[in-house]
Amino acid sequence: MPSPNLAIAHVAASQNQKEVTINDAIDALDRAMTDTLALDLSTSPLVLSATQLRAAMVLHPAGALTEPASILVPQFRRVFALVNTDSTFAITVERGASAIAVQPGESALLICDGSPDGLSRVGPGVAVYDFGMVAGAAPGAGEVLGKVVIPRPLLIPPDLAGSVLHVDTAPDADFAIVMTRNGAAIASLTVHDDASASLATSANAPVTIAAGDVIRFVAPATADVSIAGISLTIAARRLA
Repeated sequence: MPSPNLAIAHVAASQNQKEVTINDAIDALDRAMTDTLALDLSTSPLVLSATQLRAAMVLHPAGALTEPASILVPQFRRVFALVNTDSTFAITVERGASAIAVQPGESALLICDGSPDGLSRVGPGVAVYDFGMVAGAAPGAGEVLGKVVIPRPLLIPPDLAGSVLHVDTAPDADFAIVMTRNGAAIASLTVHDDASASLATSANAPVTIAAGDVIRFVAPATADVSIAGISLTIAARRLA
């Protein structure tokens, strides 16, 4: 009969050559505590087998991702780590109704407790780094509304997910603020005449910011004297 979680063979009461079973069990424990497993995440979700999860302590993608990926883990007790070596896309680990996203460049220690939805994470997870700008009066045509020099590497998620743009007074027509990195446009933040906002990164892709990059928020080339009280907070996360 095997062990309940790692399925390692037990020594039988009247077994010959018990050292073979014992040595195999020690080797299985050694691998379960130290081995790494490269996962092909080109097809997502990847359904991870019990054998795969038992065999290695650390999981990581086998290569660069072309889109966000997900891994479905089996139901038994196991502590393991996921190292997301990709620089662009998140990997989500799922067990039943529980899901934990491991962001690009991030590592996570995860615990399966053996229940249908039993998946949890050790530690706080993503290190956030939010920044933004404020402009009280109606800006002039092409005016720089705000400038921020970023001191550490950051990742802004696709279409600035989690970011917030607010105005006290709505514009007469769409008011598109351009967000630039070292002078090149990386996102558009549009305030509509009902004060709602639409946020989009270039090509709807995540944006990586390097330490020392200069971020500017630039008003449209055509002024709108009606807009006032612009406040913007960009939700980003630290990469280092």
